[in-house]
Amino acid sequence: MAKKELSFEQAKEKLDGIVEKLASGNLPIDQMVKLYEEGAELSQYCLSLLGAYEARLDQVDKSLMEE
Repeated sequence: MAKKELSFEQAKEKLDGIVEKLASGNLPIDQMVKLYEEGAELSQYCLSLLGAYEARLDQVDKSLMEE
């Protein structure tokens, strides 16, 4: 599944799983690096979604202030 198809909740759940795997320390270094890269991408994706949601909420607040 491409990350653009993931909801915020799905992406965060996947990121949480990666963090758990990395925290275990029981992986070969090449797998750890791949997971780290995937986690960094998921983190950036989550942050971009949160930014978009925040902008939407700001727009709602702004429209309420104009009424």
